[in-house]
Amino acid sequence: MAETALAYVKNVRDTAKSFWEGMSVTLSYMFRKPITTQYPDRTGVPVRDTIPARYRGFLEVDMDICTACQACERACPIAVINIDILKGDGKLVPKLRMERFDIDIGKCMYCGLCVEPCPTGAIQHTREFEGAVMNFDNLTLRFVPDVLKPVVAYKPPKGAESFPRQPLGEITRKLIVAWDAPPPPFPSKEEAAKDHGKPREGALDPAAMGRQLAAKALAVKDDKPKLQKILEEAMAGTDCGDCGYPDCFGYSDAIAKGKDTATDKCAPGGADSKAMLETILVTLKSGKLPEAAGGGPAPSGAEGGGPAAGQGSAAGEPQVPLKDAPAGPPLSKTLSKDELYKVVLDAMAGTDCGDCEYDDCDGYTKGIVYEGQTDLNRCAPGGEDTRAKLYNIMLGTKPPPK
Repeated sequence: MAETALAYVKNVRDTAKSFWEGMSVTLSYMFRKPITTQYPDRTGVPVRDTIPARYRGFLEVDMDICTACQACERACPIAVINIDILKGDGKLVPKLRMERFDIDIGKCMYCGLCVEPCPTGAIQHTREFEGAVMNFDNLTLRFVPDVLKPVVAYKPPKGAESFPRQPLGEITRKLIVAWDAPPPPFPSKEEAAKDHGKPREGALDPAAMGRQLAAKALAVKDDKPKLQKILEEAMAGTDCGDCGYPDCFGYSDAIAKGKDTATDKCAPGGADSKAMLETILVTLKSGKLPEAAGGGPAPSGAEGGGPAAGQGSAAGEPQVPLKDAPAGPPLSKTLSKDELYKVVLDAMAGTDCGDCEYDDCDGYTKGIVYEGQTDLNRCAPGGEDTRAKLYNIMLGTKPPPK
């Protein structure tokens, strides 16, 4: 009985002690000034200013130092960044202009992969984080506000290691809209042209420029330094390093000296650069300048200006000869086997379906280039388009009717 009484008293004592410890914490705050802050209208300083500088908030692009290399767009694993490029000749029209640079921060996972490859530090994470909006489309930040006023790409000085940048956060802060703002219209070129009452600026004609550069290259084909400069004109000029060389000079110099024959390494230049480089190399190989589209005369100043010899299209693919154009040497006669293999593989549909009776497109390509396969009609997914390309590459003619 005594033990039961002692246990009861002990439990009462422990309960009272525990109660007092809890209430002492509560009572200690009773006479203190409240520290709860009414966010966001009663904060002493903006919350963003209290966040560490390393915080990964909304992305920001300083268009004044953006080289249009598209390295950030390629690095993004979920297609948050969208960049549209216009190309010019670099003389009358700037070589690279951006008519769209959008970042959908509503989809962004703030991984920072886009920041790392930027050669000038143009794209950075800010400390901005307030993204409460009624319309999801308002979370797309458009760093080129007017599609009819493209932003000229920045050309970094050779050897520069630092670049002037606007204070981090100021650009993005101006693009963030109120939470109840109406959704923005998509920046359609046609609608923008109506609003401005003027036509859209012209873009580069890669076929015409490719012939012009090929004419100059043919005239200086034995002068490697001059040839290097001409080849570099066909590239984007961003010095992004995505080609595997430190800059555009390294890539163009390797091609001029015959150390590299690949024409598709300039990612910022895309299909246009590929087409122009192909036109130059084919011209140097054949000694003849491709004809202008429509059978017109080739640019003056080149030796042997004559029939089309692997003229590059805007997509970097050989064109089917025009109906009235004289037949020139096909690419199969002017390229090495390894160079021809790349061109033929590029013409395939790329589905690896096996319908051609080879294991994949690579097998069919090797059959045509290395094994003497003469049936050029086997790529069913590519249809007439692939058939026409293969006949043009291998025979320099249009395919016969089926």
